[in-house]
Amino acid sequence: MKKVSKKQRMRDVQRELMRRRGVTRDLFCGNKATSSNVSQYIDKSWLDENLGSVDVRVKKKNQITLSLPEVMNFSNEYEATVSNISAIRKLGGKSSNATHYKLVTVDFDKLRKISTSAALVLTAELSKWDDEIRQRLRPEVGNWDKAILRNFRELGFFGLFKNCNTIEFNDELGDSSNLKVVQYIKGRIGDSDKARLLKENITGIVGEEINKWMFLHGGLTEAVTNVGHHAYPDGFGFSEREKNWYLTGAFNDVSKELKIVFYDQGIGIPKSLPASEIWERILKVFSKIPLADRKKDEVLLKAAVELDRTSTYDSDRGKGLQDLLEFIKQRENGYLSIISSKGLYKYELVDGEEKIKAERFHTALRGTLIIWNAQLTN
Repeated sequence: MKKVSKKQRMRDVQRELMRRRGVTRDLFCGNKATSSNVSQYIDKSWLDENLGSVDVRVKKKNQITLSLPEVMNFSNEYEATVSNISAIRKLGGKSSNATHYKLVTVDFDKLRKISTSAALVLTAELSKWDDEIRQRLRPEVGNWDKAILRNFRELGFFGLFKNCNTIEFNDELGDSSNLKVVQYIKGRIGDSDKARLLKENITGIVGEEINKWMFLHGGLTEAVTNVGHHAYPDGFGFSEREKNWYLTGAFNDVSKELKIVFYDQGIGIPKSLPASEIWERILKVFSKIPLADRKKDEVLLKAAVELDRTSTYDSDRGKGLQDLLEFIKQRENGYLSIISSKGLYKYELVDGEEKIKAERFHTALRGTLIIWNAQLTN
């Protein structure tokens, strides 16, 4: 048996690492790989895996244009929506290495319909990208669909960009008729008071004070407070400028449905639970659950909601999600959806009938998305 030299052993290890990452020898010039090559081909592997969900065009110098799909939402277009949003995170940002793939354009021209929640998450991801490249993004709206342009204008999307020529909106865009959207609110850790701004904005579009507002306000304040406690813990590499949360709302004049959407870009609820003070209580709940299911994101989400506590055990906290649920119960129609990583937990009331859903997705949504919907008339 021939003795393997140390040099050959290192080559074998490197070759195995490349194989696990989906990298083949023909991708490397001269069959040699540097650290920059590895990063590039990890990006390529990611692109190969997601080509069925994202529409990308690679130009010279590894510059990429990402074309958004016609429809984006988290209900029946989840995988395509999250794959495109993930592509912005994966390929955007500032890179010091010229060999990396680099996102230079996000094309909205094909987009025809987008939900309020998808619009907020997309806005958040573009805001993160813009922060990383020092506010150099500039929207080009010449070929945008009029309805999409109107929706993003109402969301306050264009106020995001400092490097933006004045965009003149004419009357041809029309009114949003049935759906009224409030401008998004962006905050950081400690900005829980900003949740109060939503009350004023929602009151403006609904046209009257919302009954039981105390429940809704308490739930939103809790969600914002939890960002500081759970979403961006130390040791995960988040800079202070990355510790943001986003909030918006919408009201449908016809269906009388009020929707509130909250999103943070942190580690996600499933990852935060093992370090929380409620983990021991969750383990007790898990005693009745098969071992293979205990690490699933949807199972962890369900446990977190139904335990009705946060990790702080503070008497004035831990009931934020229950406040949001209570509002729905008062109306007997509505739902609360939480998407974090690959998990979904949804509580729904239809004419007083309770439905609970837990689902696992193929593609992970980074952070935590809370979608609350309530019927304002019985």
